[in-house]
Order: sequence, then structure tokens, then C-alpha cells
Amino acid sequence: MSEYIVIGKITRTHGLFGNVKVLPTTNVGEVFSNLKRVFIKDEVRDGVYRVTVQRIKKVGKEYLLKIEGIDSLEKAKKIVGLHLAVKLEDLPKLKTNEYYFYQLLNVEVYNETGERIGTVIDIIETGSNDVAVVKSDDAEILIPMTKECVVEFEPQKKLVVRLLEWM
Repeated sequence: MSEYIVIGKITRTHGLFGNVKVLPTTNVGEVFSNLKRVFIKDEVRDGVYRVTVQRIKKVGKEYLLKIEGIDSLEKAKKIVGLHLAVKLEDLPKLKTNEYYFYQLLNVEVYNETGERIGTVIDIIETGSNDVAVVKSDDAEILIPMTKECVVEFEPQKKLVVRLLEWM
């Protein structure tokens, strides 16, 4: 699934006509703006299936989708729990200093002197900035993804940070 990026999880059905609710797993909402061609990833059957989105509407933190061919409650129930994905090249281009979560997860983290701190295992969205959860050999460190802390970031490769006194 490396050429595909998971953008959400189908959480439940909605109504009687095959609509489903999707919880986004991406930090960039524009991914859902012009969503037409997506893929449903079924890990149990090890399959990836191309589908067409007929309608999409933001409802709170989730998106309500009508997928072509899913026209009944019974069919919609079969895809609950599966993931939505897009091809890597179909992701919207980002502005300077922006990143997708997948580009930060599992990245090795170093301090300014080159000493390895750990690996990014999670990202917390706080509203004002993201916080990288870094697992070291003996602890978890929370590192704000701010200009004050991030010295260098190479997506999917490495993160160099300045540790503040309180860290």
C-alpha cells in the first residue's frame, strides 16, 4: 500500500441508502475537498478497490460520503471499518513548512549535535501546533512542531530538533 496513503476510516453507516461516515486520518482537510476517485483498503482480504465518490459533505469532524455502487444499508455495512486511501500523486501540494502526518510518523529524531533521541510514534493535534510524540529507549518525549524546536525536517527521513530546557 506504499503508493496509497490512507486518508480516513469508514466508521459507520448513515441512513438507508448506503451513505457512510468517514473519520479523517490526515491532517490536511483539502484532501477531501475534491474527492472523486478513492480506494477502499481491505486488510483482511489484502485488497485495494477503486471507487467513485458521488457526494461528500463535512459533518462535524467527519465526512458523509455517498459511494457509487453502495446503494443500500446492507452494502454500506460491509465496508464499515475499512480505510479510504488515495494515490500518493493525488494528494494536494503543500505550502512551505507543511507536512502530511505520514511524512512525520516513524521518522528518526536527532538533537542539534546529531545525537539520536528516538522515533516519532504519534502526533497530537493541539489546535495551535502539532506535537510529535517521540519514543526513546527509556521514555516518551513531547516535541512541539514549532519554529523554535524544529531545526530541520526531511519528510520520511529525519527530524532535527532543539530541545528546550523544560523538555
